[in-house]
Amino acid sequence: MPVDRLGWCTNVLSANTVASLLSQLDKVSASLPAATPIGLWLPASMLEEDLGPLRQWLANTKTSVLGLNAFPIDAFHAPIVKCDVYRPHWADSSRLTYTLAAGQALASMLPDGGSAGLSTVPIGWPDDDIDFKIAASNIRAACTQLADLSKQTGKDLHLAIEPEPGCVVSTAADLARFVESYALVDLARDGLLRACLDACHLAVMHEPASEAVSALAAADITIGRLQLSSALEADSAVDLAELAEPRWLHQTTIMRDGSCEFFRDIPEAIGNADPGGICRTHLHVPIHLTHLGDLRTTQSVMYDLLAATADLPCRPTLEVETYAWSALPTKARAPSLGEDIAAELVWANHAIKEAGW
Repeated sequence: MPVDRLGWCTNVLSANTVASLLSQLDKVSASLPAATPIGLWLPASMLEEDLGPLRQWLANTKTSVLGLNAFPIDAFHAPIVKCDVYRPHWADSSRLTYTLAAGQALASMLPDGGSAGLSTVPIGWPDDDIDFKIAASNIRAACTQLADLSKQTGKDLHLAIEPEPGCVVSTAADLARFVESYALVDLARDGLLRACLDACHLAVMHEPASEAVSALAAADITIGRLQLSSALEADSAVDLAELAEPRWLHQTTIMRDGSCEFFRDIPEAIGNADPGGICRTHLHVPIHLTHLGDLRTTQSVMYDLLAATADLPCRPTLEVETYAWSALPTKARAPSLGEDIAAELVWANHAIKEAGW
């Protein structure tokens, strides 16, 4: 695996201005190998700024951009985010407007002939009463205009939908069905519409990595990016109580007797779950850890995902995506965020080699 195809994501940084982003990039990068690639998160407010200083930083440090995490539009580190991370949904025209602006920004940061994708919300959160036909039409418009931008700039861009627990598209199998049901197959076959697979999300939904990869392949959907991330696993939802916090949504599932029961957040799982089963929650925890205190992590799912994708004809980029460090116990963290990310990248490099990439 070339070193320029594995990196970390800036979702972890609470930065809503270019100046703040650059300051934090400098601090984190000091603990990482030179020129470690990054996946960028650029909120809408930042896209309105001059991105020249960011492009200059990338050039000065010889840092390549793996792609762009094109959500959320608003602050990802606000005191309360929850379902807002999935808004606006794809039937809202502002999602299309933002995504195209993000595509312009991404193209400006790629070298001539460079290739990268924009990962995006899995249509939206079901409570928002989404018109799926309009959503599919907006996705088609995004892919078509990204294709035009690719021709204009000589940069190869694509849109990658990232399945997430509880969303309209919760699994890779859901994505395959959505693409087929709403006549987006041609975009997938042309490589304009792809998938972004997150190992934490697969684990929470109990979707085996091999089945996820097979479902996408059967629908001619290329995997544009793999996000290396780990969920938490417990024998009871009660064991997760201390990790319930107000910022992010921690979708929780319990697998019992072959049936997967879904809960919107940890408190709902604690209050309504029957005893027994395997309980997993959507909280991105350090990928190099097999346990967080007395709780298990789903690290093995990352090994499964890497093994399932090792022989793909089109190798996806790899991004370490632990963004929730601030929600984790202090004992699980190194003295600095840069050291935390460095430890994850060391583990990822070993895992990649073991998988035969």
